[in-house]
Order: sequence, then C-alpha cells, then structure tokens
Amino acid sequence: MSKLLVVDDERGSRESLRLIFSREYDMLLAANADEALTLLSQEPVDLVLLDVMMPGLSGLDLLRQIHAIYPGLPAIMISAATAIPPVVEAIRMGALDFVAKPFDVENLRHVVRRALETDRLHRQVEVLETDVARAFPTQAIVGRSPTFVAALEQVRQAAATAAAVLIQGESGTGKELAARLLHSLSPRRADPFVAVHCAALPENLLESELFGHEKGAFTGADRQKPGRFDLAAAGTIFFDEIGEMSLTTQVKLLRVIQEREFMRVGGTRMIRTRARIVSASARDLRQEVTAGRFRDDLFYRIGVVPVRLPPLRERPDDLPLLVAHFLAELGPAVQAATRGFDEEAMQRFCAYRWPGNVRELRNVVERVLVLHGREPVIRAALLPEEFHAPAQTPADDPPSPPSSPSRPSAPLKDTVDAFEKQLIEAALQQANGVQTHAAARLGTTRRILRYKMAKLGIADHASLEEP
Repeated sequence: MSKLLVVDDERGSRESLRLIFSREYDMLLAANADEALTLLSQEPVDLVLLDVMMPGLSGLDLLRQIHAIYPGLPAIMISAATAIPPVVEAIRMGALDFVAKPFDVENLRHVVRRALETDRLHRQVEVLETDVARAFPTQAIVGRSPTFVAALEQVRQAAATAAAVLIQGESGTGKELAARLLHSLSPRRADPFVAVHCAALPENLLESELFGHEKGAFTGADRQKPGRFDLAAAGTIFFDEIGEMSLTTQVKLLRVIQEREFMRVGGTRMIRTRARIVSASARDLRQEVTAGRFRDDLFYRIGVVPVRLPPLRERPDDLPLLVAHFLAELGPAVQAATRGFDEEAMQRFCAYRWPGNVRELRNVVERVLVLHGREPVIRAALLPEEFHAPAQTPADDPPSPPSSPSRPSAPLKDTVDAFEKQLIEAALQQANGVQTHAAARLGTTRRILRYKMAKLGIADHASLEEP
C-alpha cells in the first residue's frame, strides 16, 4: 500500500485529507516543515501533499528541501490562494500538480492516483535505463517433471508472502527466471524488479551500487546517485549469485535485512526500505558457511523459503518440451524451416549430461538452427561434436560386458543382444520397474525401451509403471 504524507498547518485540512485517503493509502500527518522532515527521515513515503502557505518555513521552501534530500519524491501542492506566481514557482521546482482549496474530492483522488502511477512508471524506466531488468519473459518457464513442478509450486506459495526466498541450482537452471516469476505472482508486481549480479560488480563498487552515494562521497561523485534499494522501492531486489559477495558486504546487507534501513555511501542519515529480498546461488551455501566464506546469520536470513531448481539431467521428460519451445522461439529469427529433431537426435540429447543445463540446451538448438535451419528435420549427424562421443550409460552401476563366447565364431549380434539385455534388466531393477525412469537411465525413450524389451524377451512389468 502506498504511503502519503500530508503537510498542512490547519488541523481540519489535515484530518479531511486523512479521511479522504485513509481507505486507499497509509497516511502520515505533519503540521509544519520540521515534523515533515522528521517523518520523511523515519518512513519511506510515496507522495507528499503539501500546503503552500504555512508559518515558518513555507511550503515552497519545504518543497525545495525535500527535493534536495529526496530527489524524485513526487509532491502535490495544495493552497487556498490561487495567485499565479506560487503555482508557477511550485511547478518550476518540480511539483507534479497544484490543487486549490476548497478542492473537489474526486478530482483530488484522481490527481493523487495519477501522480503515484507516474512515479511508478518513472521508477520502472530508471530500472530499464540502468540495464538492471533484462528481457526475461516469465512465460518462458517450461516443464512438467515432478521435481520441477514441485519447485515452481514453492515459488507460487512464497509469492503471496514477504518472506525472503533463496533459489539454489546449478548454472543455467533458470534461477533468475524463477525469481521473476515469483515477483510477477506477488502483490509487488506493479513495483520494480531490480537484479543485482553480485559476481559482475567489483567489490569497490558493490556498496555504492546497492545503497547509492551522496554528492562528494568519493572522487568523481559529482551528484547524488540512487542505489538499487532506492530503485526497488517496495518491489523486489534480486541478488544473483549472492555467494560471490564478500564478507564485508555481507555484513552490510545483513544489517539492511535486519533493520530494514540503509545509509548511502558518504551519507549521514538512515533510509528506510520496503524491498523484498530474493537471492540465488549456484554454490551450495551450506558448504560455503562451513568453509567460512559465507555468514551463517545471513544464510538463515535470506533462506527463509529455500527453493531448489533441479538440473536438466534430472528432468529427462522435459527435454522434448524445451526443444519444441526453443524451436518456436528461435526459428523465426533465423528463418528456419526446421520442424523438429529426429528420434536418434533426441536419444542423444537424453543421454547427454547437460552441464550447462537449460541455457546450454537453448544455445545448442540455436546453433543447430543457424547452421542447419533449412533442414526440415535435424538428424543426429547434424548435432554438435559433443553429441558424437560414445555415451556412457547413465546407470549408477553399469554391468560388465558378458564373458567372451566359448566359440570365437559366435555371431556378434548374439553378443550385443546379450549385453543389451543385461543393461536393460539392470536399469529396470534400479528404476524399480518404472520404464520411464529406466529409459532415462539408458539415455533412450520409453517407446524404444519397450521395443527392445519385446525383442529381447524381457518381461513387461506394466503394473509397476507410473500412471
């Protein structure tokens, strides 16, 4: 909920504005400039309603101070005087609008809503202009494997709360995508999503990037600069690869999470924050804590809701879906005629370990489309070099090849069939008879597995198959 600050020396006017807006917004009331500045130093405010004529420091003088201390904070001037000079001066100083007393209630509500919406859009533009938010559409989340669906369900459940979320998973599993999904499902979706890529920012710049700096804080600081917490406002701030953050910066971030306030570099006052903290790491942060490279108190603060994204090798059922998605996404850009991959190519995809996970799969599909996009179907022979090496069986304990036949002249086919039967029976045993899982272990499809079982006379325990 947005927060409004009303500054007016007339008690009746303050109370009238409180009654008008208290159902839609949180309200703060101040009778003079000193009270207003004190409240602003203690609470984050989204909009100021400011009377022009006040004893002591006037509304225009207070507006000048507010914009010097809180640049960009929107203000609407209110006054019983309708003389042109104060109106012109207020607009020149950055006031968004000017409303005369006695005011029309519906018009004033419209002016306030428009001012808040304008400020929200300005913040989003700031985020985009600093290259913080990249094109990362949440509709690109594809998958139906049980472990992946369970992870997404955790994200959805956490989205409705303000709890800190820690997303862990190997590089390329889609941690930022999950964080953006969480933000898009949350009540904060209208506020900015601000990403901080900890590994990409030098240590000497990270503090300034997070908290901003005051003019003159260091050489080259010729103006006040808002930090990522300023840009996030009441939205979400996402710490990507938080495990790369130094212990010094970890201490400062811990204070922000605990106290919900921070100080700009070179500043002298604390600034309140309402941003939600979401973090991600490819490292095992528990191991980092044990090794002394990550603070245990920070680990427990950022990991109130832990989410693990499974690697692609644990999601074999999702490979066809992801391939189809990337074909549809990338094909038009390179004018590809490709409709899909043949069965052998998909078998090789299933047998591959995918160390780069979904990101690597996308790159492979894009490379194949660029080089062979005129082919209606991509054959296994057209796949990159890494898919032509002999694939090691994914089974945990692959059986040894059968002993050499007693007669050197025994047909090769019989020896191959015997070894293949041994492999399949071992995979079925390890998968407790579930053919989908056994096929994934063998790097093939369930349909091919069933064909091989029938050919080699292996019993089809259909009753053990998953529904």
